[in-house]
Amino acid sequence: MKKITLLMLTLCVSFLSYAQFPESFDGGATIPAGWAVYDNGIGTTYSWAVDDTNDYASVRWSDGVAAGLLAQDWIVTPQVAITAMTNQLSFDMTDFNVPDYNSEVTVRVSTDASQTNMSAFTTVLTIDELDTNGGAFLPWIVDMSAYIGSSVYVAFVMENNDGDAWGLDNVNFSELPSCLEPVVTFDDYSSTTADISMTTANDYDVEWGVYPYTQGGGGSTATVTAGDTYQLTGLTSGVSYNVFVRQNCGGGDYSDYVEVLVGTSPSNLNSFPYSEDLEPDADQALLLNFGISFAGSGSWSFNLDDNTDGDITNDYAYDGAASMFSNNTSTTTDADARIYIGPFSLTTLNEYTFSFFQRNVDVASGTRPNKDIDITVSTSNDGMNDTVLMALDDLDNTTHVERIVTFTPTADGDYYFGIHDRSSFLATATAGNAVFADAFSVTSQALSVDEFDQNAFTYNYDKNVKSLNLESYNTSITSVDIYSLLGQKVISKPLNNTTESINLTSLNDGVYLAKVNINGIFKTIKFIKN
Repeated sequence: MKKITLLMLTLCVSFLSYAQFPESFDGGATIPAGWAVYDNGIGTTYSWAVDDTNDYASVRWSDGVAAGLLAQDWIVTPQVAITAMTNQLSFDMTDFNVPDYNSEVTVRVSTDASQTNMSAFTTVLTIDELDTNGGAFLPWIVDMSAYIGSSVYVAFVMENNDGDAWGLDNVNFSELPSCLEPVVTFDDYSSTTADISMTTANDYDVEWGVYPYTQGGGGSTATVTAGDTYQLTGLTSGVSYNVFVRQNCGGGDYSDYVEVLVGTSPSNLNSFPYSEDLEPDADQALLLNFGISFAGSGSWSFNLDDNTDGDITNDYAYDGAASMFSNNTSTTTDADARIYIGPFSLTTLNEYTFSFFQRNVDVASGTRPNKDIDITVSTSNDGMNDTVLMALDDLDNTTHVERIVTFTPTADGDYYFGIHDRSSFLATATAGNAVFADAFSVTSQALSVDEFDQNAFTYNYDKNVKSLNLESYNTSITSVDIYSLLGQKVISKPLNNTTESINLTSLNDGVYLAKVNINGIFKTIKFIKN
């Protein structure tokens, strides 16, 4: 671990005399007097610094850190006396970057006499990237009542293992209102409902509207009496909602409104063929609106390509601008990042095909990790019941390849299709790598043995002429798609005869799957090309 370097430290007994709040960081291009900034980072880092050029305040920029090492950058307030008049800490904060980069900011408090004694600080609030909306400052409140009678330092600590940029502004200490703002969480959802909860049972006013909605905009309203939960009903599927909650303390005394973003799952998960291109509509702000969920110790992240730069070489979506990616470059363990789409209601009477388009950022090397993934199916989205349908090791493709698997349930029920990034840790990594996925699709086809038998469909592989021969005695064959066992489509041909011969001389020897379409009836067959 790199020794902590003190970049700026001004310790003197006059802290209390010149500490100015609120602090908007508008006093010039340097950190205000009395504040301390220091870096516990590894590798090439940037610490907290004032940036007035873009109308936001104290900002930490980073271009990444060495693999397996955690960057910490601290900005610490002057010493502040906490009284009944200064027992509320408020500030505005944002994570500027979309997509995210596995980072968070913790707010820590210390009553120690030293402004830079890191071990003396206690974490009172953690803000991760899911708590921010990428670019817009959001207000945050911390109750400091427990510290009344003490003089404290407050530290804002930005931590990351892959580089990121956060902004801090408008730090203030003021009197905690008599009617406290509620702490509101988004707990659960369906295609038409969303559940929220408050930490204590009280009277609350609730207001909501379709994202993006501003409080007071004429949306729906409700009241909660002596309760701590509320379920929003009658919502539109696959949509996000801004929900505003305030506490009603009686006698005309209200807290300020607190905002929480909620959403619903899509209603088309059981309508086949199903497809999701990840391009958000104007009223979609959450990935759960797409039927996407996550598990594992790692994370898949949302990526939005820059389509204004005129350069497509750094763009990773298969179509449109949106995609998902997983990156374990800067961790000290193997990856364990699971993304699920579903649940889909599947039956034993059908065969289901799950497909998506995949690419890597770059080719693996001794300094750049490879990417290994499993394509899975599961009855839950918690990572506990995955069945591997296809294992893909050492993926090196930097152009999109369609990955495709088929699955026939042994029991009716709800199932999730998933992708598990299980890439191995590379101790010598100095360059990043990530796997991208886009254009998810699930199709359903009736198990067609009877139909194919009734149609007298037959097939055989002729090794002498390297051809796959298909014959349908009653109905013309519509098309055939041939896939490698890696799920890559290698041949796709429209057909229109009852007897067809597919030339396979261009294929390497090995095992292949052929998906045969006869007038909308499908059958997948396996054959060996040799």
